[in-house]
Amino acid sequence: MNSAKAEVSLRIVIVGGGIAGLATAFTLARGGHSVTVLERTDGSARGEGGLRSPPNMTRILSRSWGLDLAKVAVNCSQFVFNSADGELMGLVQLHEDFLVDLMANFVFLKHGDLHTMLLDLAKREGVEFRYNAAVQSVDCDAVSVTLESGERLDADLVVGADGPASLVRDAVVGEKVTGYKDGHLSLTLAIPTQLMEDDEELRSLTKDGNWWVWLGPSTLIHGSLINGTKEFSMVIALQGVPQETLEQYDESWEKSYPIEHFGIDFTTFDSRVQKLVKLARNVTPTVHIRRPILESSACEQARIVIVGDAAHPLVPAGQHNAGITIEDAETLGALFSRIQHRDQISRLLAAYEEIRQPRCNYAQDWELRKRIMMSAPTGPEQKARDAGIRRMMLYNDWTHIDETRFREMWGDEMEMFSYFSTEVVADWWTKWGSLLARNTDKEEMPTRPSLEVSVSSSGPRSTCVY
Repeated sequence: MNSAKAEVSLRIVIVGGGIAGLATAFTLARGGHSVTVLERTDGSARGEGGLRSPPNMTRILSRSWGLDLAKVAVNCSQFVFNSADGELMGLVQLHEDFLVDLMANFVFLKHGDLHTMLLDLAKREGVEFRYNAAVQSVDCDAVSVTLESGERLDADLVVGADGPASLVRDAVVGEKVTGYKDGHLSLTLAIPTQLMEDDEELRSLTKDGNWWVWLGPSTLIHGSLINGTKEFSMVIALQGVPQETLEQYDESWEKSYPIEHFGIDFTTFDSRVQKLVKLARNVTPTVHIRRPILESSACEQARIVIVGDAAHPLVPAGQHNAGITIEDAETLGALFSRIQHRDQISRLLAAYEEIRQPRCNYAQDWELRKRIMMSAPTGPEQKARDAGIRRMMLYNDWTHIDETRFREMWGDEMEMFSYFSTEVVADWWTKWGSLLARNTDKEEMPTRPSLEVSVSSSGPRSTCVY
């Protein structure tokens, strides 16, 4: 674990006590800073759904943060792709040699389990938590946060971790950032595996670490074991949902409904899918609001920064939502553990943006492309996708796979999996840290990075992995 401590301790206020807020609070407090988290709720809520922890996220949780995931995580062994009616289309195995090279497993976690582990880490580092502390406004000039109660908190640094509908983001940008509901609706649910044990078809889903995927017209359904195999988590991702339907829902994870509320016809789906949705108790809907990609995640005064979904909201219930947030936290914490003077805050935030902006822009593009492809309506794109997945059945002999087949199987997934925030910060510091320490002129090391980032989705892309 990174145990570096800053030479000066900053007063840091974090707005939001979800995954992003907890992770960032932990890394900044571990770096020697005094951290207060403001959470508008009473803090008791825990997400019931599952999330994916690809190698880029698992490496941080286990290697950099020292978390023991064994009791709650389920290791993924392979991705199993099926047509809507249950026909096996393709298998993608996560071979042991592949994972050894990546230095981490692909695992499934329950959202609530990760929340609890991060909360424990943050408390262990002395983070102060204030619940039922709704924020009314953020002042970039004064570097302060005012609560709805009228109380004002001054800080050296404010971090906005308040989700996709972020209040802090609007303060950073200087105006309200609007977007539109783009037709994507994600439904998440979790089923106790004990309810599946009496059914022979469903019992097989409780015995391994497969990621089960069903592909239907404008519909992607995927599921996996979570919570140490005690639950089976599912996501039903719909594309092209009418606006009048989307108007009922928002970006939050706070409301749930019975599955019948959504009026989805599952009769053409695999009998296993039909049985699973009948066992569902509560289903949580979340829409995707597409907003413009931000030019910067820090305010002009470079004292307030946004992280996680506040800075770069991804399509809900995707593969890398939590992972990109964890990377943000590790990067910010690792940078600020090296601060020597308060006047270096702006330059460290510039470094944070220089490191994170290209990565987060790429991740937003990656997730949206994957969701569009994997939930494609019947047509040419769907047929090309299915043909690519079926070719994967020929590539599972790891000892004889060549570079061409490897690239087709994993494509740009490797760009996501191989990233290690801890090393990226160390590399940046090796190159630029001495300049920061010498208090170089702005011309030599700008307080805000100048970036040209291409997130074009043109050109050949991998078709197999969601």
